[in-house]
Amino acid sequence: MFIICIFGAMGNGIVIWLLGFRIKRNPFSTYILNLAVADFGVLLTAIFFVVYSWVGFIHDTLIILFVFFFLFLSTYSSSQFLLTAISIDRCVAVFFPLWHRCHRPPHLSTIVCALIWVLSFLFTAVTYTLLLLNLEGEKMAGCIQFIVNAVLCLPVMTIATVALFIKICLKARQHRRGKLLTIILLTLLFFLLFAFPLNVMFILCIFNHLPLYASDSALLFACLNSSVNPAIYILVGRQWKSTQRENMKMILQKVFKEEKSCTDGTRVETQL
Repeated sequence: MFIICIFGAMGNGIVIWLLGFRIKRNPFSTYILNLAVADFGVLLTAIFFVVYSWVGFIHDTLIILFVFFFLFLSTYSSSQFLLTAISIDRCVAVFFPLWHRCHRPPHLSTIVCALIWVLSFLFTAVTYTLLLLNLEGEKMAGCIQFIVNAVLCLPVMTIATVALFIKICLKARQHRRGKLLTIILLTLLFFLLFAFPLNVMFILCIFNHLPLYASDSALLFACLNSSVNPAIYILVGRQWKSTQRENMKMILQKVFKEEKSCTDGTRVETQL
């Protein structure tokens, strides 16, 4: 877990640096930037928990555990909500391209990301309040946030994943958008396979005491999910047959240039 988190944090850190300071952002790359920040937060807190389990701090560090677990829940929830927003945005862009390009507010992505961060911190604050007051029982209070995440995110992301998969496989004329859609589809698939089991594990804790290896495995898969997105961008975005050497900046620019070219093409079609 420690090795995965280290390399994943480095990869997400590079994405944050490039999209935040080196590449001109567009509405879609704003989502990717915020997703990288959320994944970076998940991995940093996971690294802290691993180091904590090795070192074994004294009891007066309980407040530090409190803070880091708060950050873990907040960033983990933000990652899920951001992926849900990304899946909705891509489905609208693919199935209703004219409406998406002509009527989409220019600052919608920024507003949605800001609301997601606020809601994630508020949900975590409510969870902590219930835990401290013990109003609903310790197990139930600790799982409320995961239940909310499951109810809000799982149906939307599952439907979006199936819809995008059908679009990629059956619509050959959409080849110009292939790489971008493939990246989003793989990101959603990895989330459903690797990150969502952590939600299930916490919910099952309400009804049954799970063994330690189950929770450790679910946390390991969640860390793997937060680490894999930069690798997806590189593997899908680069030109494998090209003799030109490409760095991550060039790959990200190419992927989002593809998004921009699709936008320009749609606008031309609208004018015609």
